[in-house]
Amino acid sequence: MSPESQTESTSWGDLLRGTDGVICWLVILATALHALQILVIAIIMPTVVADLGGAAYYTWPAMLYTIGAIVGAACVGPLWAAAGRRNAFAASAAVFLIGSVGCALAPDMAILNIARMVQGFAGGLLNGGGLALISVVFGAARRKRVLALTQGVWMVAQLMGPVVGGAFAEIGWWRGSFWVMPPLAALFITLVYLKLPAGPGEGGPRPRSTRFPFVRLAMLAAGVFAVGLAGPTESPALRWGLMPVAVLLVGRALWLDHRAENRLYPTGAVSLFSPIGPALWILFLGGMVQTAVLLFLPLLLQVVHGVTPLFISFVSIVISFGWTVGTFAVSGLSGRREDLALVAGPVLMIVGLVGITITAQLPLLVVLTVAALVMGVGIGVHFVLLQARTMGNARPGEERITAAAMPSIRALGTAFGAAAAGLLSTMSGLGDATDPLAVGNAIVLVYGVNLVPLIAAAALMIWLVRLPPAKGQGRE
Repeated sequence: MSPESQTESTSWGDLLRGTDGVICWLVILATALHALQILVIAIIMPTVVADLGGAAYYTWPAMLYTIGAIVGAACVGPLWAAAGRRNAFAASAAVFLIGSVGCALAPDMAILNIARMVQGFAGGLLNGGGLALISVVFGAARRKRVLALTQGVWMVAQLMGPVVGGAFAEIGWWRGSFWVMPPLAALFITLVYLKLPAGPGEGGPRPRSTRFPFVRLAMLAAGVFAVGLAGPTESPALRWGLMPVAVLLVGRALWLDHRAENRLYPTGAVSLFSPIGPALWILFLGGMVQTAVLLFLPLLLQVVHGVTPLFISFVSIVISFGWTVGTFAVSGLSGRREDLALVAGPVLMIVGLVGITITAQLPLLVVLTVAALVMGVGIGVHFVLLQARTMGNARPGEERITAAAMPSIRALGTAFGAAAAGLLSTMSGLGDATDPLAVGNAIVLVYGVNLVPLIAAAALMIWLVRLPPAKGQGRE
């Protein structure tokens, strides 16, 4: 791999100045556009339903955005190969703008759902495209710093998304939370055409096959839609039916992709013997666990511990704060210290989740909050380094699809995690989620079971750091 950036100064000031600085700001803006629209919808949905109706589809705008984002991130490689990175990046923002306007103008829930899927698809393209740009532009040392900045953007978005949504919901104009996006998307398009070089380093040679992979994308989307439907449904039988269908469809899409020339995902994406496969499995498993924890933590605090919404928000912020601190603490590590941090991340997550599970039904809110902080630090300690190492292990010509595969696979994990957590909670007697004992028992089961994929992720991380780097790639 030959990054365009040959200067390896890693100071934060140098990183945000000059040509590389412009690219860094483009990546930050792409991440912000995507992240804000993920987080804002939960806050405004009560107001949306009061205005448009369609309460039966309450969870669909969030679900369809996630489905679109998974498919969108998977499309980065074929789209960039066909149109070039400048045109593809600008087109992604243009589609995001159209989706945002569609959401803002939606006359009913059906149109809102369609517009949200379009918006999510474009958000996945922007997020995956940002990571692809990091992969081909920045050298190994600077790459970790830029990835750390993107994680900081997620932290800010996690704070700002609910604030923006809450402000517009408070004045009864939920559409405003979508109208703020088109000017930002237009600014992004302008900056792309004015500042993004169209020169070398776009990730390798064009694929021999230029046919767009519609069949694989449709199969992937159908599989994700099946698992998305399994999440909110109240029927255990339907959940048990949808989950294997989802696994079969997604598995089939990956198998066909493995044999294709114009791949959506990199070589060895599911193999445990390539340096790419274990990393993507860790991202998938981590996404599953984080979704389950964050999905049920507010319910646990509110029903079992009887705390106020303000304290619930505080615990969520504590996790995000720990994530951010861990990210920036390790962004300059390399060599043996990097390996230790990679392994320490999932281990800290296990410690944090064990602490949350043990204290779930005990009057030990301080301990629970500290455990949540430890879990957040564990995420941050390994996540940015795992991303950087995966990019560094990309095969020549697969830099784009390797980088874009990470958010796609992670979002796929969140979808499966939400569905599995919903199935487990229903089986354990969650009921109408008002009885503290039933809620506590259900959440303890969900969290306890999620220790299994987290332990698997830790074992995979140990395996990953022992694997040799990809051929032609070195370690810092």
